[in-house]
Parts: sequence; C-alpha cells; structure tokens
Amino acid sequence: MPPVEAKLPPRNPWFWIPTLYLAEGLPAVFLGVVVLGFLTEKPADAKWLEPEQRNWLSQTIEAEHAEAQKRHRVGTNEVLKHPTVWLLAIIMFCCQTGSYGLTLWVPTIVKGLSGFTNIEVGFISALPYVAAAAGMVLIGRSSDRSGERFMHVAIPTAIGAIGFVATALFKSPIPAMIALTVAAVGDYGTRGPFWALPGKFLTGGAAAAGIALINAMGAVGGFIGPYAVGYLKDRSGNFESGLFLLAGILLAGSTFTLLLRRSPTLKD
Repeated sequence: MPPVEAKLPPRNPWFWIPTLYLAEGLPAVFLGVVVLGFLTEKPADAKWLEPEQRNWLSQTIEAEHAEAQKRHRVGTNEVLKHPTVWLLAIIMFCCQTGSYGLTLWVPTIVKGLSGFTNIEVGFISALPYVAAAAGMVLIGRSSDRSGERFMHVAIPTAIGAIGFVATALFKSPIPAMIALTVAAVGDYGTRGPFWALPGKFLTGGAAAAGIALINAMGAVGGFIGPYAVGYLKDRSGNFESGLFLLAGILLAGSTFTLLLRRSPTLKD
C-alpha cells in the first residue's frame, strides 16, 4: 500500500485577521510614541535644533503671524463667513472626496481588474500609497523651494482626475494600476501646499476656527466619496461611473484652486 500522506488542517482565517491588524497598527503606535517624545509644540522647545536655529525659526513665525494679522485682520467672528475660508473648505472637500473614494474601494477595484488572491490584492493595493507618499514629499519640496502654492494644488489635482478617468477606461491590470497610482499621487500630493495657504491670512483663534471648518468639509467629502462610488457601483454593476464622478469632483477642485489665486486675501 502506498504511504498515506498526512494532511494538515487548513489555517483558521481568524488567525490571520488579528495578525494583519497588529502588523498594520504597530508601526503607527511606535511612530506615535516617537512623535510624542520628538516633536514639540513650539520651535523654542525643539532641543534637536541649534539655539540659533530655534531663535530664527521662532522670530520668523512670529513675524509672519504679525504680518498676517496686520494685513488681513480676520478675527474669530469673521472667519466662518470669510469667502476665502469657504473656498479653501470646498477645495478640501473635493480632494478628500477623491482620496476617500479611492481608499475604501481600491482593493475591490484591484480585485476586479486582476483576479489575484486577497493577500496579493492587499500588497498590490499598497503600491499607489507608496507612490503617493513619495509624491507628497516631492510636490511639497517643489512648492517650498519656489514659494508657489496654488499651481502645486491645481495641477496635481487635475492629474489625479485624469488618473481616475484612465483607470475607468483601461481594462488591462497593469495600465489600470499605473493610472490608479497616478490618481493617488495627484490627489494626495496636494496636501502640503494646500495647508500652507490658511496660515497666510489666519492666526490664533481665527486659524483654529478656519482650519476646523476646512477639516469639517473634508470629513463630509470623506463620507460622500466612498458612499457615492458604492452607490454607483450597485446601480451600474461596475466602477467606471464612480471613477468618472471622482474625476469630475477633482477637476472641480482644480478649478476652484485657480479661482483661489485671484483672492486678494492670499496675494503676497
């Protein structure tokens, strides 16, 4: 008789779920501890800077805040009615609608394009975010070096819209993944230049209220993006209509950013 091969029982899927959660969560916990011990609330408390650097940075920030307050005088009572603040909030709404619409559905999109296993889909779905992280650094660095903010938001946002359209049109997995990566880089890459804009005219309590409003609008977009993509997928049976919607919203965000350039509040 041929030898009987012992068969191991299949691995319980409940073993992998907490393992993956731990693998995903532990780096964030570790970095949280690092941030708590390394970053400070004020440049004057940053021991990892030289005394001359701390003094220069503190004086520069104080001078910028004093200049903004002198030029614009936007108080806490006025900030929630200020048209520039609302325009910034709408732009953030558009960007967050695109990014959250991408985040919650990208694994399902990749699965539909490729037919890979769940583990393979998980690793492949990380690629757009790796590229987006690099894009955020490069776009932010370019914006800081040039001092220009508006086009560093408008152009990547428009490129993100093109990436969503291309993802909807491509049926082959590799071109579609490249397009999805372009969409992620374009959308996420705007955050650095964007968040440099409120500080140009908001200080103190007005800055806190204005940034809260902008973030609140972004949170609304974070709900609408995934919901709209899921709704359109259920109605149409595919992701194309949802991706076209995200592309249109990002294109609107790019257009609003170009309008923001004309705001006298943000004139240098």
